[in-house]
Amino acid sequence: MMKNRQEQFNQLRGSIHSFSSNSDRYASPVPSSRHWVNNNNNNHDPFDTSALNIDYSDEENTELYGPIPPPRSPARPVATNIQNTGVQRKSQTTPTKNNNNSSFVQNENVDEYGFIIKRGRPSFRVNMSTKAMKEYRENELKWLNIINKLDAGTVKKDVKMKKLVRGGIPASVRAKVWQFLAGSDDYKRSNQFQNLLSKPRIPIYDVIERDIERCYPDHTQFMEKDGLGQQNLRNILKAYAQYNSDLEYCQGMGRLAGLMLMQMTVEDSFWLLVATIDRYMNGYFTPTLSQLRIDAYIIGQLLKDHNPKLAQHLENNDVLPIMYIAQWFLTAFTMTLPWESVLRVWDAFYFEGIKVFYRVSLAILDLCKDHLLHSCPTNSELLAFLLHIPHEYLEPNNLLDTAFRINLSKTNIKRYAKKAGTEDATVTGLPFEDGLKNLQVGNPGHSLGLKSLGGRIAKKASTKNMRDYSDA
Repeated sequence: MMKNRQEQFNQLRGSIHSFSSNSDRYASPVPSSRHWVNNNNNNHDPFDTSALNIDYSDEENTELYGPIPPPRSPARPVATNIQNTGVQRKSQTTPTKNNNNSSFVQNENVDEYGFIIKRGRPSFRVNMSTKAMKEYRENELKWLNIINKLDAGTVKKDVKMKKLVRGGIPASVRAKVWQFLAGSDDYKRSNQFQNLLSKPRIPIYDVIERDIERCYPDHTQFMEKDGLGQQNLRNILKAYAQYNSDLEYCQGMGRLAGLMLMQMTVEDSFWLLVATIDRYMNGYFTPTLSQLRIDAYIIGQLLKDHNPKLAQHLENNDVLPIMYIAQWFLTAFTMTLPWESVLRVWDAFYFEGIKVFYRVSLAILDLCKDHLLHSCPTNSELLAFLLHIPHEYLEPNNLLDTAFRINLSKTNIKRYAKKAGTEDATVTGLPFEDGLKNLQVGNPGHSLGLKSLGGRIAKKASTKNMRDYSDA
């Protein structure tokens, strides 16, 4: 007989480690995400999920579920992140630091993004045709014109711009476009970043320090102990802890900040993190992970609507959405997808908002459903696969095409968010308003404010310019 949901959640809560920025449970060693740890702490909310820990090691877990067959249809390559030179970069050789003995390990191969190349990992890059390169350059110029002359609210109303973003933002302008779409300039205050870093030390710094080295252990920017990359990451997280004293720090933030640092300067990364959490991810990094818990219910209901057979299979094996979407959502898929796919998802996320996370989650489950249904008959096999999905299943074009074909409305998401508190005992009493606020970011009518424009005349002119740019 199936356990009731409260018993399931109590079992989950007791088996997973702490995400909470304010919890003493951080003091214990960090286990791998596939290991369930008994944690008998009765002094907290019985439905508190500030108890899920991320394993930053990105190990494959093949010993748990054996060889994984490739997806049925081969993934088609895609060219993404073409550099300013217009020449495709080959795998490079770079000295990397081994922190165990503080000596440099020579001749490590790295990909175009700076990650150590892992044997067997697929690459989805191909050389671009002359026509594709011309289109790429045109898109660069188009985005530069848009950023300089229009406001994000106007841009998000344009259907052609949505299509352009879904196809991928050029790497050379990605940092500027993310900041533009997120409205991070609205938050910037002169000298505030440095002022935050000069504030007295607070206890959460110890937690941040323990997480720095394991945020991106396989990326050259962050591999050197106390190198510039780690220093910048440390400064962003410490500054944010001072900036937002209610949240301070939660583990997933390090993955977000690290990705931002790969694209832009340290101070720009800080303000983008501020805007992302405040506008796009309300409620996700609270001590109780309130929005994540509500989203777990929403994903469960959406999966029942979209793929009832798979939903039933997961439920029959006591696999709750909270067990896998915690890793997906709190790190914004940076631990789940191939890096090409991560960047494409973030492009769409900054344009359309949190709805993209629901779409991508359902798309991942869609692409993996045959393997989950036919090759994962037990709880442990299902979880091992969902937390370490082979990248062959997650090629960027296929993933995004699948995600955007899914019929998903914000009305349904809102309806399930409001029902969560009455139908799921694990989220009773949690505020659903944060999720509704997050959904507003991607609304065509939600404006981040006009840039140097005012009144109806400016709005009309802005709309006309938008047509000019999207048709260019």
